[in-house]
Amino acid sequence: MLSSKPIWKVIGASSAGTLIEWYDFYIFGSLATVIAQQFFPKTNPTAALLSTLATFAAGFLVRPFGSLVFGRLGDLIGRK
Repeated sequence: MLSSKPIWKVIGASSAGTLIEWYDFYIFGSLATVIAQQFFPKTNPTAALLSTLATFAAGFLVRPFGSLVFGRLGDLIGRK
């Protein structure tokens, strides 16, 4: 019978990674107005905020593709 300790290490590591990832999205969303002021032209604040939110949306849209690519690499390289 397998020990339950390795599964808890996997659960802990994946939970920590997910927590960090969602915290990153939370910070980006919370600071959207500040990021819009700092990184986009100040002549049109509405367009700057919409551009920031579009960048935020792009992060969500790309996530599944990244998980497919890096999940496959992790399976090929990490599991031996």
